[in-house]
Amino acid sequence: MTDNQRSDDIVRAWVQDGPEQASADLVERTLRPVPRMRQRRSWRIVMERVSRPVLAGAAAVALVAVVVVGIGGSSGFGGVGAPAATPIPVPTKPTFELTFKSGPGAGTYVTDPATSLNVCTHATDGSWRLLYAGGDPFVNLDLLVGPDAGAPDGASDVAAEIYAGPGYVRFDPGILRGGDAAGRSTASVAIASAPGATTFTITATTPDLSNSEESTVDIDLTVTCPN
Repeated sequence: MTDNQRSDDIVRAWVQDGPEQASADLVERTLRPVPRMRQRRSWRIVMERVSRPVLAGAAAVALVAVVVVGIGGSSGFGGVGAPAATPIPVPTKPTFELTFKSGPGAGTYVTDPATSLNVCTHATDGSWRLLYAGGDPFVNLDLLVGPDAGAPDGASDVAAEIYAGPGYVRFDPGILRGGDAAGRSTASVAIASAPGATTFTITATTPDLSNSEESTVDIDLTVTCPN
């Protein structure tokens, strides 16, 4: 006879006798098999354990997505509302700023966009030529930058003849055009190239030829030519 059958017989006899309280021996024998019974796991507990890796993976993917979107937005990779890059304007005509620091033409002169003569050419030998006439007060520029101006010892490879209001000067220390005695004037030019344009920065010291009494004039001239 098994323990379960013996327990059943004891319970049946106890019920038939009609006692009001169960004996300690009955309770002990009846409850003894209970701890051995295997309980089924709740499906909620099982689903919770199974879903933890899935939820963790989904959270990781969501975090990566947030980081990528954040990086894209902050670095301009097509983020919503990212401002478009402003293109640098390229000049279509030459521009200049000329300053006579002393003499009858003392002052600063700039390009008049309405003038009819304003052209810059780049020759096959590498030299540059600017011809300009116009403005009020009137300015006439004839500038030549030699092909060796960009060389280490070519800073003086520049020549110009300039009318600016009542002032008039010329300089040609490299004897590019002739007509300027050696040592009469000094000048230097620096060249800076950028996409679409080349800029020449020129300084010169030369006699003012606007009157019979020659006086030395210092000149600053910046010219930008479209490439």
